[in-house]
Amino acid sequence: MEFIHGFAKVNGTKLYYEVIGQGHPLILIHSGYTDNRIWNYQIKEFSKYFQVIRYDIRGFGKSEKPQEPFYHHHDLYELLKLLKIENGYFLGVSMGGGIAIDFTLEYPSSVDALILSGSSLNGYKVEAKDVESIRRYEAGLSLVKKDENYEKAIEFLLNDPMWKQEDIQTQEHLRKIFTDTSLKWILQNYVKQIDPPAVERLSEIQIPTLMIRGRKDSIPIKEIFHFIETKIVDVRTQIINGTGHLPNMDKPQEFNDSALNFLLNLKSSKKSMKYE
Repeated sequence: MEFIHGFAKVNGTKLYYEVIGQGHPLILIHSGYTDNRIWNYQIKEFSKYFQVIRYDIRGFGKSEKPQEPFYHHHDLYELLKLLKIENGYFLGVSMGGGIAIDFTLEYPSSVDALILSGSSLNGYKVEAKDVESIRRYEAGLSLVKKDENYEKAIEFLLNDPMWKQEDIQTQEHLRKIFTDTSLKWILQNYVKQIDPPAVERLSEIQIPTLMIRGRKDSIPIKEIFHFIETKIVDVRTQIINGTGHLPNMDKPQEFNDSALNFLLNLKSSKKSMKYE
């Protein structure tokens, strides 16, 4: 099976990317705090059916750190343009989901279907202010700053129900990704948002959309999940038991089955359905 990887020079930066498999393009967009390695549990299975593209978002993994304001979705558009990919399916986790939504709104003809897992939503003001969410935010800030609480922050996140992976090897894989991540650039507020923001435009999304969430995910993510569910026209939902924010890592078989069932059946059924 053909495997291509390298660095794409786009928008004044360099993005690391990988392409494997043949068929209709499936673009994978990772979460915050992580990089393209969170998709290690999907690549083999997905590439049996699709041409799979995964990449490191600007500022993450092997991609260059930002030096000036930019749009994540514009980076992705230029990357796909360079790879001569005009349209495809898009799968985003957490922050990657937010990027996928923005991309869909700005380039609707390029997106054939959307899968959002524990997605963020740019412009959404979270109502929930629970203690655990505040602690996660503080731990995330320590992770970004790599301050004196850095090691404790990693341990807190790894043992928090939202991020905890039941499999020890998967847990250590996530630990390595957290440890490798350098995100001080985030404090510079380089990331720009579309205007009007995505939160005001979800009804514009007309394509089939699958939303996935781990049952143990955080209260704010559950809140966003419900909001998106009520706004996108053609939406299906699935809750995966026994996992939190990264079901693609913690419950890869269930996650993969859900995504593939959705994508492979798009042509045979355009009717909205609800996964139980």
